[in-house]
Amino acid sequence: MIDELTGEHRAGEGSDMGDFYQDIHWFAVHTKPHREDVAAMNIARLDLEVFLPKIKQERLICGVPRDVIKPLFPGYLFARFRPATSLHLIRYARGVLRVVSCGDIPLPVDEAIIREIQSRVGPDGYVRLEDRAPQPGDRVLVREGPLRGLTGIFERELEDRERVILLLEA
Repeated sequence: MIDELTGEHRAGEGSDMGDFYQDIHWFAVHTKPHREDVAAMNIARLDLEVFLPKIKQERLICGVPRDVIKPLFPGYLFARFRPATSLHLIRYARGVLRVVSCGDIPLPVDEAIIREIQSRVGPDGYVRLEDRAPQPGDRVLVREGPLRGLTGIFERELEDRERVILLLEA
């Protein structure tokens, strides 16, 4: 059980959970809007490992192509820490809204997922997405999520939250 005031694990209550709170895990941290860098810097100041994957994309700004750098997951970063000693510090770090949790229990992110994302970071420090982006008219297969298994025609990419438009086949 976690003490509400200190964020510390109370000894003797739920030994399996005690092990969880004593072990070091990766966690997703939800940040304040557009404050991923602030949150990452403040968590790093706590001597904790932080991973804020970013992408670089070329966008037209006022008709001029420019590189735009943004988080791969807007509003989120990853931090590696021991919940028993660091959870309360992270919760109150500037730029942080919350640690992604189920109720009061922080949800760890599988180390393999973090390694996979880190393996895609190029020499320039940015995450490399698929080498070839779909082009309008390409036939695509949805591999994950609620639409998994459906096929469709890629129409176009949208801004951040919506991502793409697909014409799904019946």
